[in-house]
Amino acid sequence: MITRRSFFLGSAAGLILPTFYDNAISFLANHGEPLLVIPKQHESILYAVADSSYEFNFGDPYAGPPEISIREFYMDYRGVDDVNLCLLEEGCEPEDLPDLENSMSTWSEWEWFDTWARTESPNAIAYHFLAGFDLGPSLIGASAIGGISLIDGPMPGNDYLGAQAEDAVSVSLLQQRLNELNSGIRIELM
Repeated sequence: MITRRSFFLGSAAGLILPTFYDNAISFLANHGEPLLVIPKQHESILYAVADSSYEFNFGDPYAGPPEISIREFYMDYRGVDDVNLCLLEEGCEPEDLPDLENSMSTWSEWEWFDTWARTESPNAIAYHFLAGFDLGPSLIGASAIGGISLIDGPMPGNDYLGAQAEDAVSVSLLQQRLNELNSGIRIELM
């Protein structure tokens, strides 16, 4: 499912001022990149990785999942106290029970990767953060400009979770909106 949020031009609270929008368009034309007004104080960096769109990430966008033991996975991500009992209930034969201190990637690499990708990956963290933030209306109107797409499984069999800006101006508008909300977040291009 893809939810699209647009920014709206206007002079009321929560709207992008037309002068900022014009400045963002001009800056892009002159410099070939988004206009990013850095907040006076920032605690976090939201990375915008440019490809055909701009994918947002909190943390290293190229990081993979950390090593985690089978025990840690079942206890921390499945809420299981007795891991061996859970594995037996899932159909594991007693003689096939793994050493719970082994890496989860040796037991079920894809289960760990899929769980991490939807909960703790840099793009999933950005998705969860931006989905809960007041970025603007989710409807498209006559004065709608730019857009942020919140993507949760864009097609059957794809569990991707992320937030993307459709263009450089949308990255500028997002930084401006984050500044207006005193979020303490600075967008940095990668």
